[in-house]
Amino acid sequence: MTYGSWRNIFWFQTGLAAIATILCIILLPETIHHKRSDELIGLPLKRKTQKLWSWTNPLRVLSLYEYPNLLCVGLASSSLVWNMYSLLSPIRYVINPRFDLTTPIQSGLFYIAPGCGYFFGTFFGGRWADRTVKRWIKKRNGERVPEDRLRSCLPFLGGVIPGCILIYGWSIEKEVGGVPLPVIVMFLQGVAQLFCFPRYVSPPTLP
Repeated sequence: MTYGSWRNIFWFQTGLAAIATILCIILLPETIHHKRSDELIGLPLKRKTQKLWSWTNPLRVLSLYEYPNLLCVGLASSSLVWNMYSLLSPIRYVINPRFDLTTPIQSGLFYIAPGCGYFFGTFFGGRWADRTVKRWIKKRNGERVPEDRLRSCLPFLGGVIPGCILIYGWSIEKEVGGVPLPVIVMFLQGVAQLFCFPRYVSPPTLP
């Protein structure tokens, strides 16, 4: 790094995580209706060990992939994470040679574009998902299907994100579009990524 150790970012993240944990403990009320630890009361040590292992065994996750819908969602989520890091991680190494930048801080300015996209998508991704859910409820005469919220992701996961990454790579490799083109597609991809993580905004009922 130019002005400090690469370890500083991890110390910074550790501090943020500690602050978030403390705020959660202080400000968020407990809403759990049943504590799993209550199931261990009165059990012999061997039975407690068996129960704890059944709860924490990481291989249990793999058994869930026998359901095709969970497998598809897992693959889609993994592709989003891969896409996010494949865009953000190599920025310095692809942007600096492309625009003849000399310091990491100059290429670091390019993080502003996807960052603004993430910020923008936070406010509108959930509303788009709610609108999609309400439209499908109306089509089914009031019937609600949980997977309807995932339908809002399809145009972004299957169209906008692949298109943006292709244009971004093309603009860098072929040296076309100058600075504006990669900045624009990085912003749009940031927006699209947040539209693929729809959050609940309003009740999905018909007006």
